[in-house]
Amino acid sequence: MRLLASLLFAAASLAAADRPVVDHTTYTAALKDFRKGASKSVEALKKADTTPAVRLAAVDDVRERLVDEPTSPLTGEVAALLGSTDIQTAQLLLSALAEAKAAGATAQVAALASTPHSPLRVPAALALAEIGGAKAVPILAALAKDEALAENIQDALVKVAGPGVTDAFSAGITDTKADVTARNALIKAAVARNLRAIAGALCVAIKEEIMRLECQKALLKLAQPTDLAALREAEQSVTNAATKGALGRLIKKLEGVK
Repeated sequence: MRLLASLLFAAASLAAADRPVVDHTTYTAALKDFRKGASKSVEALKKADTTPAVRLAAVDDVRERLVDEPTSPLTGEVAALLGSTDIQTAQLLLSALAEAKAAGATAQVAALASTPHSPLRVPAALALAEIGGAKAVPILAALAKDEALAENIQDALVKVAGPGVTDAFSAGITDTKADVTARNALIKAAVARNLRAIAGALCVAIKEEIMRLECQKALLKLAQPTDLAALREAEQSVTNAATKGALGRLIKKLEGVK
């Protein structure tokens, strides 16, 4: 049954991580050995002379073990391999870490996503989104200023999930020291997620002229009657006539809903 799952995994890996065509007999024998503990899959991945079939079997063994125990020491061992193995294997390992939602690899995956000109930047960013959690949010948002990654990062921010994510969105949006592109990326992703809980943060950030328009557009879509107090305070604080008028109309609309 597990062998069937491994073979199905061949078609389900990250699109960029095309698996090599390998000898099926060698692959199957190697995978059985790894599962029995006759040899260690991580050690096989460290060796430069490991054959493609055995290497692929080692990746699949690692994947299965990570899914079973995502918080085991294996996560650290796999994360350490990301920067030293070949690109194709690294992509497959990123996919395995993402599938297992192995939060222990967040730092290493984030480092790859932040490395300029690395062919692993996009798969690492997408893996980081799958791994999820609050720690992924500021890291992903910071990558949004890279035009080559912007679209992928936006998609990743929309799908990132886990404990503390909403609070991380709010903190990032109100962080005056953060890059404006990162803050705007968080706002756009919040709208796409229909993340209404960040309306309070928008009411704070809208007071900054540089954030005003993006916050205004988002509030029109996300604000609820429970946000009326914050909206009224924001309306009093902004000086731009157009935004003040837009907030006033929004307040009247929400007052009618109460």
